Amino acid sequence: MAFVGMGRLIEGALVLVLLFLMTSCAPREGLGVLDGDAPSTQGDLWRVGEATLYLAAEGPDQDNAQFVIPDLGAHRVEIHLEAVSRRSIPFSIRCEGRAGVRHIETPNRRLEPGTERDFTLPPRGQGSALLDWRPESGACRIAWGDDHSIVMRPESVALPHLSDLSQAALNCRVDPALQLDPLQQVFLDQGALLQTCPVDPGRVRLLGDATDGLAARVEALTGSTVSRQALNAGNPDLPLDFSNAPQLDLIQISYLHIRADFVGYLTARMLAHHAQRGTQVRILVTSLLMLEEDRVFYDSLAARYPNIQIQYYQWRNRGIDRPVDIINQLHRVQHTRAFLALSRQPGRSRYIFGGRNLHDGFFFSDPFDLEDWPYLHTYDEGGFQDLGFFSVYEDVEVELRDDQAVRNIAAHHLALWNRDIETQQVGPYNTGYTDQRRGMRHYLSLPWADGRDQVRWFVDAIDAAADEVLIVTPYLNPPPQIQEALMRAQARGVRVRMVARLESTDPAGFIITALNRRYAALYSDLFEIEEYFPRPRMMHTKMMVIDGRLAVTTSTNLDHRAFWHDTENGLVFLDTPQVDALLEIVEQYRQTARRLTPDEPEHPLGNILYNWAWLRSVF
Repeated sequence: MAFVGMGRLIEGALVLVLLFLMTSCAPREGLGVLDGDAPSTQGDLWRVGEATLYLAAEGPDQDNAQFVIPDLGAHRVEIHLEAVSRRSIPFSIRCEGRAGVRHIETPNRRLEPGTERDFTLPPRGQGSALLDWRPESGACRIAWGDDHSIVMRPESVALPHLSDLSQAALNCRVDPALQLDPLQQVFLDQGALLQTCPVDPGRVRLLGDATDGLAARVEALTGSTVSRQALNAGNPDLPLDFSNAPQLDLIQISYLHIRADFVGYLTARMLAHHAQRGTQVRILVTSLLMLEEDRVFYDSLAARYPNIQIQYYQWRNRGIDRPVDIINQLHRVQHTRAFLALSRQPGRSRYIFGGRNLHDGFFFSDPFDLEDWPYLHTYDEGGFQDLGFFSVYEDVEVELRDDQAVRNIAAHHLALWNRDIETQQVGPYNTGYTDQRRGMRHYLSLPWADGRDQVRWFVDAIDAAADEVLIVTPYLNPPPQIQEALMRAQARGVRVRMVARLESTDPAGFIITALNRRYAALYSDLFEIEEYFPRPRMMHTKMMVIDGRLAVTTSTNLDHRAFWHDTENGLVFLDTPQVDALLEIVEQYRQTARRLTPDEPEHPLGNILYNWAWLRSVF
């Protein structure tokens, strides 16, 4: 035990040294997060797109396989060609128009219209090829091995119905003649955040129970139910009934990370079924948190079904000439959440939003033994600084079933998918107009592009409170502007309540725990702070409710990182039944929560870490 404890101290010390090196080279304000430059404009073609086509020596499992080029608004698309196997793959490529190929052996090689050229793709992990596609390149064809081939077509040609939705209204403006109360003004905010127009959310289900959350995903993609007993058994090969499966145009999932475990395999089986039927499947996930065994699993899935595309999100600088550029590549992550299924069949579209990631720790209290499935991984080892950690989380999700509500939100996720890889911006975007004073909106936060406008929105919401501000958060490290707004609310007699967790078993959890405990010690006599820790699970819910009327359920933690660095999204409800339903979830938490006092025991490093401004800016 002493040896294990010493190991934890060594791990912690190494993390602190790394953070010191990172932050000592960085500007004071938010590690140099920029407001962002305007997207490049070349007529309607304003961005550089990116995609990856994975090739397996045995070829795809689909006849007439097609890979869709994300060409919307792009004057150039970089298409990476990567092998999933450990052996090289000779291949040929031909395009209708002029294109270029950058290859490990031939850095710049031009493809003339209709001309076929031969290359060899190196084994996995030893390099790749890059097709430099332009609008004039048209369709391309890649061929290899025993008559294996994939046709690559631009989305604007191959999927016009998705193209139209991708270019739908992304932001909303309000009729200036409307007379609005303070919370209506916040709800109909016209700031820099990308926000959809308000809609009636229609049929909504809150998924506080983790098994219900997994079952909802199964039902969304299969059209059939699976019993709790079957899910809890953890058999990756459990029977799935696709006889009533919806016809889907698009499945798009967006998470901080996904894993090759029981939940991952169950999801992959459903994605493969729809990809085989022609559905476009898009997976957006943070690159930094994906272990190699996870990547091999999902990359192989994409090689079998080219309809499945994966974006491993990593901040991409237009050059690395400052320490902050390296920091941004390591630090900024994709933190939006979405499980989106779009169908033209009425009532078959689904959108599931909430804090859960797609791995077993968000759905089950113990990892499953997956040794009989060698392509899967059992996450039962590791510690605070190990990406193979297994932690158990408690969260809540919102499931939307209304076609208009789901399609309203889909435009945001399609815009994030079709961002400019050089600036990480979305847009230029269309604008809608509304005079609707209640309902639901979806927002998308890109802090480097919108001037950290999510901070301003939260401040405005807190400043509009007349009776109560209720916040549910696993992190207690708010940006200074939000902390000042909370202080103002308390000073004018508004009740400020927080339901939080103090202990963290996330990577670098000892720093998060130290910051949480220090905040609680400083403010538990001023605010009503309660700790909810339903061991062995950790509370992971992020929510804010103002005056029992306006509720936001979000991917955003109450910390600097979420507001300053990462992509985030959320749903905002005003004067709808969902506000009361979310409040009921909080009251369930409070039944077993305990009120914190100023004499709570602090972490030994709490004061040092809390007063280290640079460190707080990255957590």
